[in-house]
Amino acid sequence: MKNTIFATLIFVALSANTSCKKDNAHPGGSTSDLPSTPAPQGLSGNWANGYASMTELINVYTGKIVGNAWVSGRFFKITTNGKNAEFYYSVEAQYMQAATKATGNIAFDEGSTVTEGSFTFYAAWGHYNGYGTTSVNRDATKDELKNNLTRKYYYRMDGEWLRIEPDGSVNDYSSSFEKIN
Repeated sequence: MKNTIFATLIFVALSANTSCKKDNAHPGGSTSDLPSTPAPQGLSGNWANGYASMTELINVYTGKIVGNAWVSGRFFKITTNGKNAEFYYSVEAQYMQAATKATGNIAFDEGSTVTEGSFTFYAAWGHYNGYGTTSVNRDATKDELKNNLTRKYYYRMDGEWLRIEPDGSVNDYSSSFEKIN
């Protein structure tokens, strides 16, 4: 439950902070020329994943808990028709925060069902925002859209959890996403 709440909070923060543009806008490119297919029935919706490390940082001078050593969250918005899909990723450590937001289309591979299959997320627009040793607040380049943010994912339903693995088959270490809509 704590991870779901954290993932939802990360999603809200990313939506509010990564861009002042409307969420459905694709300022860097149109989704009309990207592949898309309808999602298997029951798979469309908002899927979130979150992680907070069990290690807590403590201020040695005051003895007060500073917070978790490391937290992350991911979010997929899978639309019924595969168009205007979204992907968010956020990570935070004591001295660093980073967030990525991408919008585009999803094309499910032939034979994919609600229980398992694969899809490719085709990024039409992306934005990077972060700080730490360097600060970043910029849109993704065309090269980054194609080579970093466009990616193939494999999935399998495990009870109420959607297990997703980038670039390879779902395994024991694949991330679990919970439907949050």
